Amino acid sequence: MKLATLMVLVPDLDEAEQFYVDALGFRRLSRDETLLRLDHEGAPLHVFRCEAPAPPARHGRTAASVFVFGVDDLDGAMVDLRAKGVRFIHDRPATSAFGRYAAFHAPGGNVHEIFEAAPLSSPRRPPEP
Repeated sequence: MKLATLMVLVPDLDEAEQFYVDALGFRRLSRDETLLRLDHEGAPLHVFRCEAPAPPARHGRTAASVFVFGVDDLDGAMVDLRAKGVRFIHDRPATSAFGRYAAFHAPGGNVHEIFEAAPLSSPRRPPEP
């Protein structure tokens, strides 16, 4: 089994198109009354229209699916996304053993993250005999 596509449900396709195309840089493939098909560097994203937004959740505390977008410069990406109207959940990035990340609001009550991987450390050499 392999991942075939990403899918998100939103009540407003106009808002979703503006967000995913204009703010996040996805390419529009097609759109009809219920489906917006997008592509981003080979990762297809299907945005389906639904009836209501997701219920409020506590990001990182309640179960959810989250799209995580890799970036080389987290701080710069946050500045760029804020300038495009993206609202972040926290003022500052969080840190994990894997790198730094920042969660942001997406249409329909969804949450996504941008992530900057920690530099790979040099492999440890075994001690000299």
